[in-house]
Amino acid sequence: MPRIPILLRDSDWLVVDKPYGLSVHNNEDPENLIKVLSAEANIKDLFPVHRLDKETSGIQIFALNKSSAQRLSLEFQNNRVQKLYWGLIKGTLNPATGCWNKPLTDKAEGRRSPQGLAKNRVPCQTDYRVIKTSAHLSLCEFNLITGRQHQIRKHSALAKHPLVGDNRYGSPGLNQKVKELYETDRMFLHCTKIEIAGVTLESKPDRIFEPFLSELS
Repeated sequence: MPRIPILLRDSDWLVVDKPYGLSVHNNEDPENLIKVLSAEANIKDLFPVHRLDKETSGIQIFALNKSSAQRLSLEFQNNRVQKLYWGLIKGTLNPATGCWNKPLTDKAEGRRSPQGLAKNRVPCQTDYRVIKTSAHLSLCEFNLITGRQHQIRKHSALAKHPLVGDNRYGSPGLNQKVKELYETDRMFLHCTKIEIAGVTLESKPDRIFEPFLSELS
């Protein structure tokens, strides 16, 4: 059985449901998504037009030729793409809808300074909406208006509501507790919907978040 679910495939695109813990193309990893797909789908050339973090699951789009890669990449660069994510965060957000717009660098940073050096920061916007809550956690939908590296992860951490399982920006104590209770150390961020070039792509995160959904209201 194929390891990577295929959401769409035609002569120009390949869209898959990426599992967490697998980088898109990092050659330093023993395996990556491109290597796995090349073997499973027997495709020689795969051009990622955006890149989910290794720790993030959900919709990952590849072009199958250079002309499609250029066309789809321009959609992302010109902010003509809607990208929705589900994330499980620490605590309860108030208000339940809002916008995070602190400027961030476009590179990986760390827990001590998620924003990075002031001279390298660029405008960013993440819109959020609380879907469900419990006494300790909230399930949120994030609309990624800009697309900086680790944007949702950084904005969540800066708001004092880090993503569950985020070992770079999150809460070590919370992550350890979740690991002990639920026997998982994954980061709970899932790309659930992308609208691009007139096409709507969706990936249901219910199976990923199932252990928590019954505890949220």
